[in-house]
Amino acid sequence: MTRVSFIDSALCATRGLFRGISSERNIKIQLMIVAIIISTAILLQVSKIYLITIIIVCFLVIILELFNRGFEKLIDLISPEYNKEFGKVKDAMSGVVLLTFGMAVIVSFIILYEPIAKLSIKMYQHPFFLIFLIADILFVLILAVAEHRKKYRYSH
Repeated sequence: MTRVSFIDSALCATRGLFRGISSERNIKIQLMIVAIIISTAILLQVSKIYLITIIIVCFLVIILELFNRGFEKLIDLISPEYNKEFGKVKDAMSGVVLLTFGMAVIVSFIILYEPIAKLSIKMYQHPFFLIFLIADILFVLILAVAEHRKKYRYSH
């Protein structure tokens, strides 16, 4: 058996992590959501135990998504052609990720609901609230229109 140094093992693991992140759209989306949720928890100064809970459930989704990716790649190597039974395994693994994502959303919602509600009440009382709200809505609409135009331009 060949002995691999700790540094080589860490480099392989890091390479695998970055390959998983760079090649999977779902992981990119999930990482963006995780960053928003954790940033929100930090900004709202939730207790350390709540922050740790949010971090654990959020990272569990990413971990399982990476595991799912690896499992799917392995199945594709074993059986490049469609196999109904392997399809069921892939579906079950995707279901595990979806269920974990749902758990993370529920846990984060339960923890962040009250601090966000309190902040919303404070913001609503601020004189510039309506101006900022309208500006945010316009910004989102502009982004949506720009994205739609980009997709339309490349599809025709």
